[in-house]
Amino acid sequence: MVTKGEGMMAADGVSSDVDQNQIDEANSAFWNELCGTQLAQSLGITDDSMESLRRFDAWYMDFYPYLETHIPFQSFSGQKVLEVGLGYGTVAQRIADSGAIYSGLDIAAGPVDMANRRLATTNAEGAAVCGSILDAPFPDAEFDYVVAIGSLHHTGALDRALCEVHRLLKPGGGATVMVYNAASYRQWALSPLKTLRRRWSDPARYVSHNEADERMRGAYDVNAAGAGAPQTEFVTRSELTYLTRDFASCDIVAENIGSESVLRFLPRPIACRLLGPYIGLDLYCRLVK
Repeated sequence: MVTKGEGMMAADGVSSDVDQNQIDEANSAFWNELCGTQLAQSLGITDDSMESLRRFDAWYMDFYPYLETHIPFQSFSGQKVLEVGLGYGTVAQRIADSGAIYSGLDIAAGPVDMANRRLATTNAEGAAVCGSILDAPFPDAEFDYVVAIGSLHHTGALDRALCEVHRLLKPGGGATVMVYNAASYRQWALSPLKTLRRRWSDPARYVSHNEADERMRGAYDVNAAGAGAPQTEFVTRSELTYLTRDFASCDIVAENIGSESVLRFLPRPIACRLLGPYIGLDLYCRLVK
């Protein structure tokens, strides 16, 4: 895969390792505010009791019902499963409840604490730790399955993150990865010429990079202060296929339609079913090593 290797120098002569440390620090600060915090507040959830968390989880899984399709929870019993990017802990809870031996990894302490509180409350097997998927603190071929929903594209190096997922999986192991679609309806609406160029670009020339347009990053993830995520990477289907070429198989499905503009007049379940597979915001990638 195309990566900035260890020890390489950036165009300005600064080590890429230094650049990545700065990215990690920015991500740690930004994502320490749990992804889903504003949603929880809108639902009137002000504590982390299991009753409140279950209410949050029910809303979340109802809003994203296709998670049950793309993540094989029913097959996790007794398997070693790693989740990368923990947010409010809904997927962590679902994995743990399935009987998996759970491991969680997040760049920020807040989501790690939330996941571990959930695990302790339900006496589930496993733990979450703080760290980067770009240098995951686990040995080779450690996991039967890896789940990374909406996290790898924030690392600053999606290509390297996918390499680590490959390293961590046992031979024949699987992964579900969700990343943002560079050819979704939102991209066409906000930046049509750039999207057209990306749609027809050579995927083999793709190199991981941060989206420079703060407006675009802010259309996907913002914190309570209204700031967008410091790092967000968008990829097309063909680029994602190229980046996962070391895997034995790769199946990509687009999902998720928002409520911008005229879309607010179309019920979300209908919009997701009719439009999601073609111009959805997210790309769900099922991988097998």
